[in-house]
Amino acid sequence: MKLFTHYSRVNILASILALVLGSIGYYFIIRTVLIHQLDETLSVEEAEILSHIQLKGQLPEPANYNDQQISYSPARAPVDRQFVNITRPDPFHHNESRSFRQLVFSVRAGGQIYTVSVSKSEEETKELQKIIMVVTAGMILLLLGILYLANRLLIRRLWRPFYQTLEELKGFNLSSHDTLSHTPTSIKEFRSLQQTVEQMTGQIRKDYDMLKAFADNASHEMQTPLAIINSKLDLMIQDQGLGEQHLRQLQAMYDAVSRLRQLNQSLLLLTKIENHQFEQTGLVVFAALIEKKLAQLEDLIKAKHITVTTDLQPCQLRMNPYLSDILLGNLLVNAIRHNYDKGAIHIHLQQDMLLVRNTGVPLSFDPSTIFDRFTKSAQSEGTGLGLAIVRQICDNYKFTLSYSNKEGWHTIRIGFSSLVV
Repeated sequence: MKLFTHYSRVNILASILALVLGSIGYYFIIRTVLIHQLDETLSVEEAEILSHIQLKGQLPEPANYNDQQISYSPARAPVDRQFVNITRPDPFHHNESRSFRQLVFSVRAGGQIYTVSVSKSEEETKELQKIIMVVTAGMILLLLGILYLANRLLIRRLWRPFYQTLEELKGFNLSSHDTLSHTPTSIKEFRSLQQTVEQMTGQIRKDYDMLKAFADNASHEMQTPLAIINSKLDLMIQDQGLGEQHLRQLQAMYDAVSRLRQLNQSLLLLTKIENHQFEQTGLVVFAALIEKKLAQLEDLIKAKHITVTTDLQPCQLRMNPYLSDILLGNLLVNAIRHNYDKGAIHIHLQQDMLLVRNTGVPLSFDPSTIFDRFTKSAQSEGTGLGLAIVRQICDNYKFTLSYSNKEGWHTIRIGFSSLVV
């Protein structure tokens, strides 16, 4: 859920709760005020009755109006003065009743104690309450509507700089030196966020450029001494005066230097792929590229007497040609290197998928780590980076990559439907 949506929901729900509770309180306050007004009206009637008795010494005439009744009844003793709510049948509607507010008090007239009941209808009060509550409900709905529109329009506009900064961070590319664009804003927190993002991305780019330069320089500088060591070892191996033991040691050194050169090149390649330094793309015809790579590896295939079968359907991808060559080369070399003598390789290509299957001994490690760096069997002479490079290329192009082993066949599957042309 987006922050804006979450904030709007919480804000509106809190407003509804506050308005509902406020309306309930408002209702009881209005009712209390109106009942108090009724009580004051009844008190006025009481004062008039007492005044009439004081002046004339007798009770006024009883009254029986639609909204007000005054009645007297003889009593043996005075009663406590009190206000009560009563219900009486409606004389005009026999099946209905009406609510009254009644004042009961005692008076003495002509030497007799009387209980006086002055009642006034609450219908007008209820009608007034209804009108007030309807108006209040309308105001609440209006306020909620205004609040909703304010959240949808005004608050969204206020949060626009934040969302633009978020989108800029999503599209941030280390290999590009384009500056981030920000929407001018008067909100202090958003300005601080924009400044922090600018400083952070600037420092990241600086560190990236330094790391990239270091990797390039280190790789370049390592190639020269490795080449010198390699050439010197070539000359020493050709020396006829060396004994067999020295030749074996020199050969071991020669092989170690070769592996070091290969390791250096593979790590540099991985770093370049991770840093998106292969942005150039072209149309790659995969069937033709597979046949080309098989032709290049023909000597290795013949040396192990491997049978290769292919099922190549048309497939064209838009990707970097160099990376596509590395991808297929590593897959095929891996299938050859880890195969039996007189083993088999089957390559199946269709429009959105590539399968490379080869016979070979079961893995001596966890299959889930087969694409991790430096994962290899004890008998392998490789660097353990071939399939790691394959995974990095697949991740770079959002390809799906999986491995399975069934009935003596090792299968690597690549799904690349997202880039099919």
